[in-house]
Amino acid sequence: MQKLIKLAEKIKEEKLRKGVVEFLKDPSLTHPEFKKYPRAEIEKIKVPFTMANLGTVERDVLNHTIALVDLCIKITDTLEKNFGVKLNRDYLIAGAILHDVMKIFEWKSSKEHTGILLDHSMLGVAELYKRDFPEEVIHIVASHFGEGGSTPPRNFEALIFHYLDSLLSAFEFYFYASKRPKEEIPIIVLDKEMMKEFEKRD
Repeated sequence: MQKLIKLAEKIKEEKLRKGVVEFLKDPSLTHPEFKKYPRAEIEKIKVPFTMANLGTVERDVLNHTIALVDLCIKITDTLEKNFGVKLNRDYLIAGAILHDVMKIFEWKSSKEHTGILLDHSMLGVAELYKRDFPEEVIHIVASHFGEGGSTPPRNFEALIFHYLDSLLSAFEFYFYASKRPKEEIPIIVLDKEMMKEFEKRD
């Protein structure tokens, strides 16, 4: 969590910065019904990630989060410089840091789910709401799945965050897939001898 706490220091608004740091130091579930679920260390969590029918890879939650914060900072600079559009950098940084944190309650490992009945985004929204985070930050976390999720993005920060998250996720899929050992696929050649064998079986 120390890497994420260091990133949280980039948030200029004091109350929000303190809230994010406190959340990272104690990412607990307030609701008593959910206290039974184990909490993993975010540094060790890798989760399964699937793209269409292309297969599944293990994705590193911590590196994904760090890269996403970096992208959010750069996009705010780029849009302001080239279009004069001023985004709320603090909200984007906070949303990027917090959007996947609750995966620590969702997964023991990439192959073992904890059995929790709510996914990380719903857990995050519930806990952020409980801790009085700004509506805009909660909205970024709630809408990071995009139009296909239960809450579509309704402001520029949320929309941009969703697309950055999706872009990075697509890159990570191909990056991690390229690191996997190549699977050998057997090729069956139907020559005359094999055809005779099939005919005998009929």
